[in-house]
Amino acid sequence: MGKTSTKSKDRYNEDIYARYTLRVRKDASLYGYIEDFMSKKGTSLNYLVIKLLEKHFDKEHYGSK
Repeated sequence: MGKTSTKSKDRYNEDIYARYTLRVRKDASLYGYIEDFMSKKGTSLNYLVIKLLEKHFDKEHYGSK
């Protein structure tokens, strides 16, 4: 089996995904909550943000719960 190069993966991701930047002050309590969530759940902030945005827009546009 061949290996996909990092450059190739980066190019694919650039073509397929949008990138957004989020900044949280390190001295804010939110920073601690985020760090705690990621360490306990073993997941990324990206996962959490996507799930919350999907839920938000589903409610906003379709009246779902």
